Amino acid sequence: MQISERNVTRPHRRALVSVLTRHREAIVMFVVYGALAVVMTWPLATQLGTHLAGGRDDLMTHQWTFWWIKQALLHGQDPYYTRLIFYPQGISLLYHNIAWFNIGVWLPLQAVLGGTAAYNVIFIATFALNGFATYLLAREWTGRLPAAGIGGLVCGFWPYLQSQYDHPNMIVFFWIPLTLLFLKRALEKQRKRDALFAGVCLAMIGVTRWHLLIMGGVIIGLYVLYACTTQADCRTRRTLRQLTIVGVVAGLLFLPVALPVVVGQLTRAHPEDIFIDEQDIGQTDVLAYVLPTSNYPVSNEAFQHLSQNLLINQTYTPFLGYVTLALAIIGALIYRRRAGFWVLTAIVCVLLALGPQLRVNGQLYPDVPMPYRLVEGLFRILRKPDRFNVILALPIAMLATFGVMALIQRRQTGRFAGVLALGLGALILIEYRVAPFPTTQVDTPAWFSQLAQEPGDFAILDLPMNLGSTNKWYMYYQIVHGKALVEGRVSRLPREAFAFMERSPLLQSLRRGNRMDPAVVGVSYQLQRLADADVRYLVMHKKFARPEQLADWRDWLTFSPLYEDDEIVVYRTDTQAERDFVLTYQLNEAIGLIRATSNGTDQAGLIQVDARWASVSKPGRDYDVCFNLINAANQTGQAHCGPLAPQRPTSRWEAGEVVRGTYDLRVDPVLPSGNYTLTVSLADSSAGNAVGQSAAIGLVTANTSQDVTIEPLSTNRLSATWGDMIRLNGYGLQVSPATLELTVNWQALRNIPTSYKVFVHVVDPATNAVIAQDDSVPQHWTHPTDTWEPDEIIVDTITVPLSEVPPGKYQINIGMYDPATGERLAISSTDGQRHSDEAVFITDFQH
Repeated sequence: MQISERNVTRPHRRALVSVLTRHREAIVMFVVYGALAVVMTWPLATQLGTHLAGGRDDLMTHQWTFWWIKQALLHGQDPYYTRLIFYPQGISLLYHNIAWFNIGVWLPLQAVLGGTAAYNVIFIATFALNGFATYLLAREWTGRLPAAGIGGLVCGFWPYLQSQYDHPNMIVFFWIPLTLLFLKRALEKQRKRDALFAGVCLAMIGVTRWHLLIMGGVIIGLYVLYACTTQADCRTRRTLRQLTIVGVVAGLLFLPVALPVVVGQLTRAHPEDIFIDEQDIGQTDVLAYVLPTSNYPVSNEAFQHLSQNLLINQTYTPFLGYVTLALAIIGALIYRRRAGFWVLTAIVCVLLALGPQLRVNGQLYPDVPMPYRLVEGLFRILRKPDRFNVILALPIAMLATFGVMALIQRRQTGRFAGVLALGLGALILIEYRVAPFPTTQVDTPAWFSQLAQEPGDFAILDLPMNLGSTNKWYMYYQIVHGKALVEGRVSRLPREAFAFMERSPLLQSLRRGNRMDPAVVGVSYQLQRLADADVRYLVMHKKFARPEQLADWRDWLTFSPLYEDDEIVVYRTDTQAERDFVLTYQLNEAIGLIRATSNGTDQAGLIQVDARWASVSKPGRDYDVCFNLINAANQTGQAHCGPLAPQRPTSRWEAGEVVRGTYDLRVDPVLPSGNYTLTVSLADSSAGNAVGQSAAIGLVTANTSQDVTIEPLSTNRLSATWGDMIRLNGYGLQVSPATLELTVNWQALRNIPTSYKVFVHVVDPATNAVIAQDDSVPQHWTHPTDTWEPDEIIVDTITVPLSEVPPGKYQINIGMYDPATGERLAISSTDGQRHSDEAVFITDFQH
């Protein structure tokens, strides 16, 4: 007897039809929420492969995290550690916000749809699932379909969750109502399978995001306490067994994610770094609950004016919605007993979201006692109390469900219930609608695709540096080029992340002010330190830098970029002659000038020269620079020679060196007035004889009628040594009625373990009293002595105010001391220079 395929499949079809019929309502509601999610996030559905849902900088960090986990899994790397950011030492990702659930769903989807489209599909589906899960809980709690449907709408499209579009795992809310659904069943029906499902959902809250587990734990804990307090049949051993199953299952499933983080936190050097305390600025403004967003249908200038005072709530909007708020109040009043738990939960969530200080319309009221102060230590890891508005969605949605029930019960007909639910749902969606929903089209600069083809493992330095925003974009660009970054961004930044940056004066200056310090003259030397660490390129982003920043960086670097387009400018870190620069003036076989400019003279007879030096080969010896004023008869009217680069003597130059030099020269008072050609040449530092040829770099008009009394800078030789670690090689002095400017040439003789302060005292020799002084870290607090390298030359200009010093003759003393103890650093030698009390005499001057 033959059995047809049709007869075999018929029972399976009947079973499928039976399942679909039994769950028809749930399936229809899921489809409805899915369709509404598409509408509420429009036009995202039309841009799945070209735009990213949402915007703001944190979105870029999450895109990078998705990509990094994929790379780590593909190549068998530790997902909790990477050297692709904070290169070269790398950084731990144990405390980084890794959206494990989102990534787990994204990985298979991106293989089919592509990374961007897969991310957007998950984003849209999240809102549908948030609504659907809340609908299931409301249906279980109330038994009424129309009311439960409205509850799902409120939670599914909660304005605060919509505004969290830059945090894709913060909006994955549906595990919390699902946990409560199965926990309710487990406690009421005492079925083990419900306890198992509750444990799985509870674990998934933590896997999705730790913050959600902490906040969701508040609602879940309140529910268990409320149920066991109000329901006698809940206080049994069977209940304890059910709760144990929930806890054990949740713990086992969450353990693989939680264990590395917990162990790392218990064993790290600075466990306090995990806390970023923004509780005093990250609380909810009370007004934000009732102030509509800018997309509200009847929003007006008054609303917009008030919203300017809301601080964090201008970005993350906890607007309740007037229809939702009215329904919640009705539900709380009509169903006081059945809705009592949700009233309690809503109050708790609001009190926690308001934080430790009450804020109303931007104004703080610190004298108002806030309950959050009693528990703020428990929630420091959340950073911002405002985030409790995430879970506020659930009690408000449930209270709105009860409000709809109350309205429906006044009219018993099903048709009225359906029409009422549709009308209320439409009003809620209109209030919650963000039109159009924000999307971001991210274009990666074209050069990064070229960079991706370059072989080898190396890093790039992106400018401007910024640990708050732009580096998140750089991480997104890394998805294309795959090269390591000197900087980066993680959720909890350990202090050791800055180790490499703190060892480089250039990176210190860039990280603290996005400037290339003019006092640092060794351009190629600083860049070579990056090149030695395999940082191959410096990339300036025109999109993020101000025009004046770009101009300053270009000026400091001096040489030509490797690449430039409308978006970026790229420089190499290993400078080479001919490839990166060409000498405009070659003064001898090794050294020349890329460019040199002078300003003529000012009213005080000061000539300022800006010279950009370079070497085509290794000089091998020290040279001085000589500036000459040549008159019309080709005679030298005035000459001045001094160290070419005290910080970076030419004997230490390599081929391809680029060095900046600035020089202030005073016109000799006895020089005849007239026009002169300013020339520059080199002299052997040891022999003193001129070498090579000279170059004319400008014209100078001398007007010697001015009374000039100040010497050229850095021309006075002096030798003194402190602690066999620091030597003073010379100084320059400028004195005016208002200030004394002392320029000193320090040299580090070895590594210095302590950051010393330099003191300069203006002393009355008659009384030995200190009349004026300056105490500071070298180079205006930017170059501490414990960062100096052996043989490094440091030029430091120290300004001492003299405006309140009476006329007279004074002397200048200089020394160093440890600011932690006040103890002065001992002088080990002075080559005959006067000194006392560990201070070296510099010179006398008349004020």
